[in-house]
Amino acid sequence: MKKHLFFTGFMASGKSRTGRSLAERLGRPFIDTDNVIVERAGKSINEIFEQDGEAAFRKLEHDVIAEIVESNNPHVISLGGGALTQPENLKIIRENGTIIRLWAKPEVLSERIGRKNTRPLLANLGDEERLAKIKVMLKEREKNYACADFSVESSNESSEGLVIEHILHMLRFWENHALDVYPSEGGRYPIFIGRNIIPAAGAMLEGLHLSDEYEFLICTDTSIAKAQHQKLAELRGQARHCPIFKFQAGERNKTLHNLNQLFSFMLHRGYTRKSCLLQMSGGVVGDMAGFGAATYQRGIPFIQFPTTLLSMVDSSVGGKVAVNHPEGKNMIGAFYQPKAVVCDIAVLSTLPENEYLAGLAEIVKYGVIYDEDFFAYMENNVDQIKAHDFETLKHLIFRSCQIKAEVVGIDEKENGLRAILNYGHTFGHAIEKLTHYEKFSHGIAVSLGMRVAARAAVLLGKLDSAAEARQNALLDALGFPKQFAIDTEAAWEAMSIDKKASKGKRVYILPTKIGTVEKVVNIDKAIVEKSWKAIQGSCSV
Repeated sequence: MKKHLFFTGFMASGKSRTGRSLAERLGRPFIDTDNVIVERAGKSINEIFEQDGEAAFRKLEHDVIAEIVESNNPHVISLGGGALTQPENLKIIRENGTIIRLWAKPEVLSERIGRKNTRPLLANLGDEERLAKIKVMLKEREKNYACADFSVESSNESSEGLVIEHILHMLRFWENHALDVYPSEGGRYPIFIGRNIIPAAGAMLEGLHLSDEYEFLICTDTSIAKAQHQKLAELRGQARHCPIFKFQAGERNKTLHNLNQLFSFMLHRGYTRKSCLLQMSGGVVGDMAGFGAATYQRGIPFIQFPTTLLSMVDSSVGGKVAVNHPEGKNMIGAFYQPKAVVCDIAVLSTLPENEYLAGLAEIVKYGVIYDEDFFAYMENNVDQIKAHDFETLKHLIFRSCQIKAEVVGIDEKENGLRAILNYGHTFGHAIEKLTHYEKFSHGIAVSLGMRVAARAAVLLGKLDSAAEARQNALLDALGFPKQFAIDTEAAWEAMSIDKKASKGKRVYILPTKIGTVEKVVNIDKAIVEKSWKAIQGSCSV
């Protein structure tokens, strides 16, 4: 645990006492921000409020927090009860540590506060008046406390030792917290990356406030049910031994008909809006379960447990959920964000090599569209990537998720920047459609599409041949196929049905250099036909 640990919660929830004990247990320095403020101001908090006003106190509080987080030595920090009501505080705290919320019932808080009756916002109130005001303040601050990574109850019945053990249990899972996604339309969800972390996922479910009132259902497919039976059993054990629903495996089964079977399963078993889907499979089931969660009784929570490299770095992040239609891939769907994404790298041990390669295609894509340094990292670590080196793989997943999170944070619903994530997809989807989604996995089709898109960029004078060669050299070194003969006229028609085509406009994402792409509309048909020659080989559709 290298990050700072921040305790938040209402006054008298036990932040200082528990925080100090946890700091001693971990061998870390402990800081109570209220105590530091009092020392610097030379007056009590009550006096600061009375003489200078709450705004002055909040300014002192922010300065103290900003100073503490600059320390490279991890601390345990007790925050004042209203610290997270200030957006500037929340931002720097999130960037520098894990937030633990301590909570207690209003009656317990009122009794504790009434013992001294010195809290500035609640001083000199009778018991009933104090309790009523606490309930109002808790309701007002709940949205801020909900920003905590997890919550632990501090009741009068639980000893301090038990509370600390509970916190440590939660922190062991939160050590795998890699980053957060902040969709442009609001909200936040965490991404966890680690090895063998599914057996501890119950701590995450509890931290997301899904453990007590919610019923769980695991969604998977018939192939994963066999290949990952042990991990499925571990996840089921963490989710109160809930039922498991199995879709038939394969892209061809990603249909409304099969999704309706999930709805029937849930309705027959009485699942309500207090339900949560735990999706443990690849992108196909992830899309289906996500769309099911978005539409079942107008929306229920779901959590992604991706089992393929492709779904870890692509479909599980960003909230695009859908099923296919005979007229096109992912034509019926929604934008619906998960509550969390858990990337347990251990599940990749059973992944066939061609599926591993499919995930690498999306990772290479991120380097081409967004980050030349990341692309260079892959060029310099080809052998480690091909050997499935854990640390290398962890970095690939982290940076890929980070890039996608940054893009989704700016453009959740693909109105602008997010379109760059479709690099290679316009051509790749045409390949998939013309081969009936059977010859190539999605990732392999995208890798071929990237070769075609790069050639189109060269033909249009937007990319130099050296950059095209550099992209293709990395794809070659990683073992991607180089050629596939395609009927260019049929491909032209197939691309007209793509989701990214609208009102007669065909949209292409083309590179201008490694690390940068741009959107181009309505490329001349002759240029597109010449671009397909980048992959033309001896095979035919």
